Amino acid sequence: MNTEPKIHTVRVFVDENNKFGNPVGIIVDEEQKIDATERQRIATGLGYSESVFINTLNPAAVSIFNPIREIPFAGHAMLGTAWYINKSKNQSIDFLTCLGGVIQTWTENDKIWIRASITMMPPWNYRQLKNPSEINDLPLQETFEIKHTYVWAWIDERKGLVRARTFAPDWGIPEDEANGSGSMKLASSFKRNLKIIHGKGSIIYTKPWKNDLIDLGGRAIENLLIDYMV
Repeated sequence: MNTEPKIHTVRVFVDENNKFGNPVGIIVDEEQKIDATERQRIATGLGYSESVFINTLNPAAVSIFNPIREIPFAGHAMLGTAWYINKSKNQSIDFLTCLGGVIQTWTENDKIWIRASITMMPPWNYRQLKNPSEINDLPLQETFEIKHTYVWAWIDERKGLVRARTFAPDWGIPEDEANGSGSMKLASSFKRNLKIIHGKGSIIYTKPWKNDLIDLGGRAIENLLIDYMV
């Protein structure tokens, strides 16, 4: 197959200066020309924590792949896709459908938001450390042995301010710059709003809503457009 799909890279959870953020590769494939094997090959080749294939724009329906398999849900991937469709396709959407189910989305000021059920989230492990310095100073060798773990510490518990990093080498992701679903589950466990400084400086906002639904928000920006030889 010699097609060259256009891959749009959106950085999700950038800070106020559009720095940092977790890249997601987005490919529009409404004609379904790229089969599942090729989709996985593209996602593995890109090496992002997730890549998204848009199956239809109206209504918005997508498939999500990490470097080793198709997955039901990924917070930063859904946030980035909603932002991309709204901005690049000039199409205001209220919902996205992925393998995990239907996800609500909206914009508020300079942030894009999604609302999803906690039941969609992957089974993250959690490890709380004493302070942000311990998060920053994790030995490199130790991170190679961590299994899909969200490592976190309070910066200011009263204000709901958290420092976090995520490692999932067993899922093909040595370190995830900004983990949306893990942050959603953390907010759910405390039943409170959190602002999370993740990775090198990405900023994630989470808000428990009601029942098992959690809101996830952040800023996004398109990084670049590349041609990828399949």
